[in-house]
Amino acid sequence: MRKTINYILVSLLLTGCIYPYTPELDEAVNQDLVIDANILLGNRSSVNLSYLQPLEVGQRSANVGYPSATVYLEDEAGNLYNATGNDGYYSLNVPESAVGKCRLTVICKEKVYRSQWVTPVEPPKITGVSFSASDDLVYVKLSMEDEGNGFGYASVQYDEIWHFHADYVRAYSYDPESNSVSALMRPDMSRYWCWMKLCSQDQTTVDYTAMDGKVQEFVFQRFLRSNYRSQDEYNIQVKVWNLTADQYKYLKQQEDNASIGGNLFSPEPGEVRGNIFCETDPDTRVYGYVNISKVAVAAATLPGSYNKWRPAYQLWEISKEEWNKYYLKDFMPVEEIISQNGGTVVGWGHARCFDCIAAGGTLEKPDFD
Repeated sequence: MRKTINYILVSLLLTGCIYPYTPELDEAVNQDLVIDANILLGNRSSVNLSYLQPLEVGQRSANVGYPSATVYLEDEAGNLYNATGNDGYYSLNVPESAVGKCRLTVICKEKVYRSQWVTPVEPPKITGVSFSASDDLVYVKLSMEDEGNGFGYASVQYDEIWHFHADYVRAYSYDPESNSVSALMRPDMSRYWCWMKLCSQDQTTVDYTAMDGKVQEFVFQRFLRSNYRSQDEYNIQVKVWNLTADQYKYLKQQEDNASIGGNLFSPEPGEVRGNIFCETDPDTRVYGYVNISKVAVAAATLPGSYNKWRPAYQLWEISKEEWNKYYLKDFMPVEEIISQNGGTVVGWGHARCFDCIAAGGTLEKPDFD
């Protein structure tokens, strides 16, 4: 009898999937505000605003807009720190001297949203930033301990600055008026070497509750040995802050939702609503978490011995009739290459292969924030 019931249930489930089901959607959910705020005392801080929307609404509407708001942080002494930005992205600088507990205020569409008063969490102590490598990858590793200040959870973020060069030194020039190519008096090295800076926006969460308050050589960044980062001088600045158990739970909830997005059995993004409420209308739903932490910072420089050869951008053989056409697409004559028809010709390449600024770099070495 039990087997018969099981067969019936399975049959119902299978046939039930044949007919499409379109749930009714509450369009008002588009206006449920999501506030993602990461306040790092003495460092660059961000507040991102968006609207919570079901997957079906997102498919039907490519752009639901970004909230325009007034954003500021307040400490217990009444000091206000105003954020700048627009289109849902705001930044602010809160000094380490902020007094006591802090709370975030967001004024959006005449409604006032506030976080609970948050006590800044003390940071862990960074005991080392080190490097290792396999045949193909460079690993950047972090060691730290909480010295009894933390809760066994932490978040890691980093900024990078590296010195790199273009693939080729340009030895030819093009004159669009005469549609002619000529050799330069000397190769153009002015934009061969550049600096690149990248500020990571993602946070890597670490659970070290079972590690006796210490983390040894945790890998938080990796890149190919043939990457531009390995060419000459690579510098990384890592920022670490401790999280409370609730903060960690909220961030892990976000990570889980992102990793299984679209799964019918995934938890709702709003299951953990965080520490924010609408002061002017308590019935208004708002999601997000305001994290306020003190930060530990350390920097390290990668030894040049990790560099590994990488293939250069390809140069192209282009007929004279098309020189001007490619010139208008940011191509230039670079150096001699072997022609497909035998002999040599001047090969053309896109600006990024001989101009490090076109590849996103800058001639002046930037500073860490």
